[in-house]
Amino acid sequence: MKGKFTILFLGLIIVFTILVHSEKKVSLGTDDIARRFADEPRIDSLITDYLKEINPDSIKYLMQGLVNFKTRFMLADNRRDISVWIKDRFEFLGYTDVVIDSFQNTLEFPPGSKNLHATGQYNVIATLKGIKNPDDIYILGAHYDCFIMGPETDPFKFSPGANNNASGVAACLEIARVMKKKDFKPKSSIKFIAFGAEEFMTLFVEGKSGSEHYVNQISKSNQTIRLMIDNNQISYSPPSEMWKLDFQNYPGSEWVTDLAHSICEKYTKITPVDTNDHINYTDAYYFWKTGYPAIFFEEFHFNPYTFTEKDVMENCNVAYCAEVTKISGGILVSCNY
Repeated sequence: MKGKFTILFLGLIIVFTILVHSEKKVSLGTDDIARRFADEPRIDSLITDYLKEINPDSIKYLMQGLVNFKTRFMLADNRRDISVWIKDRFEFLGYTDVVIDSFQNTLEFPPGSKNLHATGQYNVIATLKGIKNPDDIYILGAHYDCFIMGPETDPFKFSPGANNNASGVAACLEIARVMKKKDFKPKSSIKFIAFGAEEFMTLFVEGKSGSEHYVNQISKSNQTIRLMIDNNQISYSPPSEMWKLDFQNYPGSEWVTDLAHSICEKYTKITPVDTNDHINYTDAYYFWKTGYPAIFFEEFHFNPYTFTEKDVMENCNVAYCAEVTKISGGILVSCNY
């Protein structure tokens, strides 16, 4: 009997050791990722190779394509057309797994008017499937709807939204372009998502924003979101100022912030500024609220033309937007090589 207990005890020690070692490996896959890539010439070379492909002219073209719709107000009749245009862009880049995911909501507009608008809304989702862990998901997202306000403005007719948020969608499409051009084979799956219905995300009488709808859907699946990266308003910086960027940090996602700092400082001209003053006001919020790691990038100098008819290409800094885009691209490459 003593011999059997000894064997059993040794067996338990071995199993415990394996479990502890496995847990450490998982930890190193997240918290230690910044140090891991920084110390390896191979990943440094890979990130450099990918980020040099990010092209300000390409970003400008994509932003202008969205502005050309005249309005992307979520209640305007062209919202389906916009989602199809975004889908077509992903497919043009070579993505074969691209879907338009529809959902419903009801908005009281103008707020307090008792005028209820029940509408169909649309997310556009392009997937680059992971070769090792396809059910682990990294999300790069941005909302494509926009809004202008004022007594003499009509968002149904004109709401250009160049900076807010054609810039974020263009960053998403540009990184998708570079990854397809370089034939990137990610370890985990990467989903590029253009979200609908973000601007009134807290005011729906019924239904949800595109990001909340998506989170609710994926939480019922066997997929796990490892990270959500959100770009919202990333193309405005006064020309005389140093290029700064708000890193909107979510509690519990410190490893993401550390990695973003490493990428930013090594591969871009951007000066990061840590804050959490706007974390409740963008698509990343619902991912974080549900328990997923997240980070949200936003221009440091808040665009004075936001929610006005002057949010046009002429008031955007596309070179700055390209530098900001590199941060998201670097994070995705470093997490998935």
